[in-house]
Amino acid sequence: ICKPNTDGISSLENLLASIIQRVFVWVVSAVTCFGNIFVICMRPYIRSENKLHAISIMSLCCADCLMGIYLFVIGAFDLKYRGEYNKHAQLWMDSIHCQLVGSLAILSTEVSVLLLTYLTLEKYICIVYPFRCLKPRKCRTISILVLIWIIGFAVAFIPLSNKEFFRNYYGTNGVCFPLHSEQSESSGSQIYSVVIFLELAFYHLTAAPDILTIHPRSE
Repeated sequence: ICKPNTDGISSLENLLASIIQRVFVWVVSAVTCFGNIFVICMRPYIRSENKLHAISIMSLCCADCLMGIYLFVIGAFDLKYRGEYNKHAQLWMDSIHCQLVGSLAILSTEVSVLLLTYLTLEKYICIVYPFRCLKPRKCRTISILVLIWIIGFAVAFIPLSNKEFFRNYYGTNGVCFPLHSEQSESSGSQIYSVVIFLELAFYHLTAAPDILTIHPRSE
């Protein structure tokens, strides 16, 4: 029997082809959701000297929790289509559920990276320049957090605003995440994906030198 090639994630029968993928999706989603919800619920009861830093951590937990929800939804639809995914594959990838779930994953990724970059730079400034008036203030911290979430929502939901330009941006695979660029994608989708991943790489490249220079400069 000649079977079509898979995308490395889904198979002819299942949304998640490998048993390892299925196990990890449920384990990671459970740990991510419960772990971050626990931190969010317990953080207000922990006395902290830096309340602004605590707010940033809670915001990061919310972003990470969204990724847990995304994985949970993917696992649920894998169960729903178990053994007959080929009958529903195109309908699933074109559905609003897939689009929203993919947006949720990008939102979580974008906000998490931006928050980690902000926290890294904030810590760098506090350590390297402890006697300067550069400590974060409440108004500035709240404004930065709001801006980060606005950027995250914009990046995640812009592909849903123009179907002619982006086409089915999140529906290129069964997990509704733009993992790679294909020739069948529109040029708009390809450019957008490249910009997002270059942006993520840029944040890592800018944060890494700060971390490496904290120790020698603080001495």
